[in-house]
Amino acid sequence: MEREVVESVKKLRDKMVKIDVIDVIILRCLSEGADRYTALEECVEKYGITLRNALANRLLKLRERGYVTRDGNLYALTDDGRELLKIVRALAVA
Repeated sequence: MEREVVESVKKLRDKMVKIDVIDVIILRCLSEGADRYTALEECVEKYGITLRNALANRLLKLRERGYVTRDGNLYALTDDGRELLKIVRALAVA
């Protein structure tokens, strides 16, 4: 597991941009199956965060950074989004 994390960090370090805990929560919600805007909004609120209109902006920035895709009304993690979430999870355990 540690070697996989190191390799993931090396692969993504050039793409890494500032990401905060709210972005990580959005990525986590996507990984848990929330794939529509309203489902994402509800999932984020489970963590005690109310984004109101900010969720759309957050999703747009995550799409621009290559961590999330959108197909019509459905959102999904990209490979880079999954890798980033794997790194964050590994660091949280360490």
